[in-house]
Amino acid sequence: MDRDTPLRLRLRVSLKLMGLFALVFFVGLLISGLFSRPGGDIQLPLEVDLRSIDAGEAHRLSWNGRRVLVLHRDLVMFEALAEDEALYDPASRFDRRPRGMSAPHRGWAPEWLVVYAESTDLGCDLEIVPPGAEAGWEGGFRDRCRQGRYDFAGRVYKGQPAMRNLEIPPHRIDGMRLILGAAHTGR
Repeated sequence: MDRDTPLRLRLRVSLKLMGLFALVFFVGLLISGLFSRPGGDIQLPLEVDLRSIDAGEAHRLSWNGRRVLVLHRDLVMFEALAEDEALYDPASRFDRRPRGMSAPHRGWAPEWLVVYAESTDLGCDLEIVPPGAEAGWEGGFRDRCRQGRYDFAGRVYKGQPAMRNLEIPPHRIDGMRLILGAAHTGR
């Protein structure tokens, strides 16, 4: 038996292990790139002219790879807001929204609601159900996958698949301009 055999064996095993670790590292990097959010954590601001959205209408847009819904609430939608007893989290203690937003209508301005247009359980697209369109429900948002319901403030009803209110993206409203990705200045 050759004296160099154990040394060669160790060298071969070491080289194969280094190759295996390099392959695992490369595959991990590839997978993390596939499942990361488009654009990473960079949130470029987007301005939207609110004058083009009439009362009672909504505008859908895409911002940083996510769907956003801007709703111009009218008086009928405010009257259709659910009673606290019907909601899972009426005080919005467990939801995701910008720091400092505490109004029950969940917006910086009462007539405007800005939410990610995705259900909070499976991320399904939302549809708007006008007030009075369905018997036994005042209307609001419904997800297209499991039919989960939210009121016109984006608060989830009790007994729904989702257990969190709709997420509100960082934004501010400056006159008749919505600026997504901007911090609210307290005005």
